[in-house]
Amino acid sequence: MMTVAIVENGTLVVSVGGFAASIAAKAIEHQFDALTHFPDRRANIELDELAARLNDFAAYVEDLAGKGDIAPEFNGVAEVEAFARRHIDLARRFWAAEGRCMNWFITGPARFPVARNEKRRKVADARRADLTAHPVTARKAVKRKALPHGADDEPIRSGDPAAVEKIKAKIEALALSIDKAKAANAIIRRMERDGADDAAMIKAVVEQTGTSAAIAVRGIVLADWQWKRGFDTAGNRAEIRRLQSRLKSLARMQERGNESQTVKTGIGAVEIIENVGMARIQMIFPAKPDETTRRVLKANGFRWSPSQGAWQRHLNEAGRWGTERVMKAITAEGAA
Repeated sequence: MMTVAIVENGTLVVSVGGFAASIAAKAIEHQFDALTHFPDRRANIELDELAARLNDFAAYVEDLAGKGDIAPEFNGVAEVEAFARRHIDLARRFWAAEGRCMNWFITGPARFPVARNEKRRKVADARRADLTAHPVTARKAVKRKALPHGADDEPIRSGDPAAVEKIKAKIEALALSIDKAKAANAIIRRMERDGADDAAMIKAVVEQTGTSAAIAVRGIVLADWQWKRGFDTAGNRAEIRRLQSRLKSLARMQERGNESQTVKTGIGAVEIIENVGMARIQMIFPAKPDETTRRVLKANGFRWSPSQGAWQRHLNEAGRWGTERVMKAITAEGAA
């Protein structure tokens, strides 16, 4: 496991890529003087927790390699380095904000600056929230970079170049599962008529269909609320129909190919692009939309993509309808 941060003798040492940092507990201890009777303990706890978060993120990035095909341009070390730089900066800001707060158990209740301390406490809480949220948002961002088409155990994305092949393979696997379930049901019905017990049924189903013992048990051993043995195939059949419908939708999208049009509105010319490669419908504005337009975009499922320089959402019929609603709202606003 990648280790980028260690705490030794009361000092945090961080080294990853071209970034190195060293923070001594004694150097930040004074920032907790007015908050606790044991500022030295608090300082050491903060360093230990910071080191744990840095190493957890490094381990997460390292673990991404086993999730699927990593993007060729992805640089895990650079991502961990960027995270460490930002996270340490956020930690320092939080400690500085905490250092301006006071606890009357420490300073004494007489003439305690309640209103001023409340304002400082709000700032410190906001800094803590930024620090807490950073690993979550960073993990999502680094996963998008490493696996732009999703991991193997995630839903198939329309923008994946292998989406059609993956969907076909999933349909085949579901069809095989249905065939196994039908064969198992036939075995169960025949053995029930012969008066066989559960153990014999499980053994027969496993040997004749290749079903695992755990799955066979779920279909044969009745729970208190069950009244009939067997395997239900309705869910898999419905999933096959859904996937077949999605295959047709992907085929239509690829037949249409990339399309682009420019529409003149009251706020200027807006370019609308159907990006088949990314499976996104994109709207490019001549300048940053005003707050009202941004609300309309978000209400219709569009989100800003800095990497694309566009407002975008999934390319499907719902996305096209959303685009029409946005354009009507912009046109009406311009006319007004």
